[in-house]
Amino acid sequence: MTSENGSEKTEGVAVSVDLKKATRSAHQLRILLVVILIILTIQGWFGDTTNLFVTTGTTTPVAFSLGTIIPLIISYGPILIWHALEGFLLVVLSLAAIGFSFAWSNKRNVRIMSILASAAIISAAYGGLSFVASGFIAAGSSAQMGGSFLGAYAFYFMELYFTK
Repeated sequence: MTSENGSEKTEGVAVSVDLKKATRSAHQLRILLVVILIILTIQGWFGDTTNLFVTTGTTTPVAFSLGTIIPLIISYGPILIWHALEGFLLVVLSLAAIGFSFAWSNKRNVRIMSILASAAIISAAYGGLSFVASGFIAAGSSAQMGGSFLGAYAFYFMELYFTK
């Protein structure tokens, strides 16, 4: 087979180029997963700090809408604001990880773990928003946030393992 410039191409070289591209893509996905795991770790620390030291008093429950939840988050100061921004970033990154797991990996386990981890992130975000809306008194929402966080952590580690 000849290429446009007249040099011969062998099938082995094409396979080698495809393998290098697949390896590079898997490496990029692993980097994204490590970044997500690092942010999740920081999110856990800030979540514990918020739960133990920032939201120690209770607030009157508010309507479950961003128009009422965002001002309440802001009123509690920088630690809760940071925790909420990290949560939003994790939702965005988890959705990106799903897309990249489908684009950069043919492994079904990688894709399934990415979807499960993203579902856990979304569940944690919902639990967090409902915990804020409850005036920081709904223990079930706090447990949903924490349990979903642990699930996301586990699923992302499994996805990282399956990318090898």
